[in-house]
Amino acid sequence: MKADAAAIRALARKPRPDIRLYLIFGTDDGGNAALAGELIAGFGKGIERTDLDGSQLSRDPSLLPAEAASMSLFGDTRYIRVTTSGEESLAAVEALLAADKAINPVVMLASGISEKSRIAKLALAAPNAMAVQTKLPGPDDMARIVAELGREAGLTIEPDLAHVIAGFTAADRRLAAQEIEKLSLYLDASPQDPKAVTREAITALRADAEDDAMQPIISAALSGDLRRLPEELKRMREQAVSEVGLVIVMQRQVMQLAAAAQRMGSARDIGGWVTQEMRSRRLWGGGSAQDWTRQLRAWGRPQHMARLIERLLTLQQAMMRATPGPALLLEQELLEIARVAARAS
Repeated sequence: MKADAAAIRALARKPRPDIRLYLIFGTDDGGNAALAGELIAGFGKGIERTDLDGSQLSRDPSLLPAEAASMSLFGDTRYIRVTTSGEESLAAVEALLAADKAINPVVMLASGISEKSRIAKLALAAPNAMAVQTKLPGPDDMARIVAELGREAGLTIEPDLAHVIAGFTAADRRLAAQEIEKLSLYLDASPQDPKAVTREAITALRADAEDDAMQPIISAALSGDLRRLPEELKRMREQAVSEVGLVIVMQRQVMQLAAAAQRMGSARDIGGWVTQEMRSRRLWGGGSAQDWTRQLRAWGRPQHMARLIERLLTLQQAMMRATPGPALLLEQELLEIARVAARAS
């Protein structure tokens, strides 16, 4: 059945024993994690957790219903947390929802799927499952989230500075929370002794210097700038930029690009739309207006965006296993992404 964030928070206060699966999916990865945390808090203190991932379930779909039906070693309550990137867990979810017994709830995080995926459709239609979809917050919404996180930490953040923090954390709630925590410690703030955030404090603590070094590489690849990309790759090698870190930052950029494409809809004048969005501070990062325009032309269709997200997730997993190093894999994939973007834009 379909749910929203409010329903999940209500369940955190009063869990429902008839719900076997809580599917939290969508483009807001940080929001997904935050909702899952609120839900899990409602299961009770000290509850045991079992972790599974999509690759395990694709190899053995029966593992999920088996874990959901089994008691813990000492008879304590527990829950199953699953992270999955696509449809590889479909058979496992089907088996879970059809099983005779399930005593342990399953919380599944699936940032890489949409409401059109088979897993989402299955959970939305099942009476013993709840599915909630998140969307990456826009700049104004994210600025409000930053301000609220600040208030909870004893910080007063003016709207323009909240937009600054929202911008360099790329609408990622977890990154924003980390920056807020650092600012609170730096300013020695607390709810009992609140402090005002200043631009100087933000500048002193900004942790995205490496992100700034990565952004030109990412922009060149996503924009299909085949003339600029080789020079950026050379600079990446010279500066010893973290390859896996670059893919993670690139994933955040693609999520923002997906949200922008959704807002843009069927607008014909993409360049004009980008200019207006940048003036209204609804677009940040991602390079210049020309870069944004080329990226939206190349990746604006949902099927193209979904394929790009899938390739980046696959690339990250491959790079984590690469020996002796992931640099070659990354450079090959960035060049391929740039070629596809160049043809499409």
